[in-house]
Amino acid sequence: MKKINLTSKHFLPSAPRRNPDADPEITNMMLDPRYLRQSSSLIQEALQKGFDVLQLANGDIVTTGTKTVVFQYRWDEEKGKLVKSKPQNDRKRRSDVSDEEDEMESEDN
Repeated sequence: MKKINLTSKHFLPSAPRRNPDADPEITNMMLDPRYLRQSSSLIQEALQKGFDVLQLANGDIVTTGTKTVVFQYRWDEEKGKLVKSKPQNDRKRRSDVSDEEDEMESEDN
């Protein structure tokens, strides 16, 4: 029986790895009080809005999220149809949301 040696001492060359901590420009930025103040504020606001937040090694911040639009309808006995009413949480609406509402109402008629 012949033994096969599966271990190899040959390694594939890999791309050189950059240690972000070794880059003095990034290190200085991360210690800058202005960056710390602005980034922590931005991150906190994004998290409060329900966004996912990713802070990259180079200091970039990525936020992702979805906007939830709530429409509330009530039954109007006199008209015999559902009519849009204001939701309990009365926030300012964006103009594109108002356009959507107008489109929906015109489809109902």
